[in-house]
Amino acid sequence: MKTEVTSVGDNEVLLAVEIPHDDVRAKIERTIHRLNGETSFPGFRKGKAPREMIVKRYGDDFIHVQTLEDSIDEWYSAALEAAELTPVAQPEFEELEAPTGDGAFSFAAKVQVWPEAKLGEYKGLEVPKGAVEVKDAQVDMQLAMLQERLASLKPVEGRAVRDGDFVQIDFKGFADDRSLEGAAADDYMLQVGEGRLIPGFEEALVGLEVGGETTFDLTFPDDYPAEELRGKPVRFEASVKEIKEKVVPDLNDEFAAEVSEFDTLDELSADIALRLGAAQEQAVEREFRGRVVEEAVADATVSVPQAMVDRQAHALYHELEEAVGEQGMEMKDYLEVVAKTQEQIEDELRPRAEAVVKRGVVLAAVREAEGIEVDDDEVRDYLRREAELLKRDPTQHILESARGGRQDGIRDELVMVKTVDFLVEHAVAVDEPAGGEESGDDEAAGEAAAQESSVATENPVPRDEAPSH
Repeated sequence: MKTEVTSVGDNEVLLAVEIPHDDVRAKIERTIHRLNGETSFPGFRKGKAPREMIVKRYGDDFIHVQTLEDSIDEWYSAALEAAELTPVAQPEFEELEAPTGDGAFSFAAKVQVWPEAKLGEYKGLEVPKGAVEVKDAQVDMQLAMLQERLASLKPVEGRAVRDGDFVQIDFKGFADDRSLEGAAADDYMLQVGEGRLIPGFEEALVGLEVGGETTFDLTFPDDYPAEELRGKPVRFEASVKEIKEKVVPDLNDEFAAEVSEFDTLDELSADIALRLGAAQEQAVEREFRGRVVEEAVADATVSVPQAMVDRQAHALYHELEEAVGEQGMEMKDYLEVVAKTQEQIEDELRPRAEAVVKRGVVLAAVREAEGIEVDDDEVRDYLRREAELLKRDPTQHILESARGGRQDGIRDELVMVKTVDFLVEHAVAVDEPAGGEESGDDEAAGEAAAQESSVATENPVPRDEAPSH
């Protein structure tokens, strides 16, 4: 096989291929053999008819076209391997004429290939890194949450409803002097001031004692979920049946012993501060990793093929579809709510998709430049840790992963993690500028950290777009 590669544009080449005559003839004979096995002839079992009968039945032109359909993908794949090309989209074949077997067969295809990134500075990058600081207010908030867990409701006697009370009520709504369906309940419990009911309803209960009744007029909001009630004036009648107030325990040693393994409030507070610090440290490290990657990408030059962006936007759309499904909602209903089509959503996702692909291309270039690899032992170690988390037999888990073809994907993802590790190890952490980074920059850095690998979180480039190595 002869291959010739000519650049015809950014990340696009023309691949010219010549298949030797012997290979063409062999493929034609293979097609004839296949047709023989699929055709019945009187007096012959399938596959046993003479060759001449197959050629006469189908004709040379049909056999040659079938040979092209059967073999073009095989020839194209072999040509890619010979030319050491990594395509990122389906080829655009030039006008193809079926091979006749009279000589060599030639074809040409335009191929979008994996882009080459021109790396800038990626070692010794000075990148802001936030500081870990646990404030007393954060500890107090955690203690307050623990108090809420032990809070109880105590019946109130001798006073009227006030904001924050839990009240049990009966109520009915009337419109045009008729009972309004969907606007009535008995023994309904709510917390006054929580805002669960329409504006003005809970406020009308303040000042009532147990057994007290009231009548008041309200209007349903224009954005009320029940369309038939939107903007509708209604008169409510409500009566208070019970009043309860929330009682939270005092913060003391007794409280600490009840909610934790510690004997004193000071010990509990110190443990909370320690845990908050550890969580902050992880968050700061994730953000720092994302910023380092973003800096390396910003210093690189790379032209991303549109096919890769389109594919990534499509993948992001399906991630959104999965997230919508996890919320118990059909994607078609979601699209109706946001009044958009799948195409419009994917268009909106393209800037993010381009950033994701660009990160993947740059990280792949760093990996190649530094010769970063993952060996079989590292893949097996990862699978052993995974088996431990899944409480499975490690040997069986490794064997099943090999049979399922997971190991190459895991290797690619571990390589990506090691590449980010390399960038981080060679980066220089500097103090966060006064006032911190802009929220938008933090969000971008956080997203970059989340994109670095599906072993850690998510792969920056879909596996079918990752270059082979």
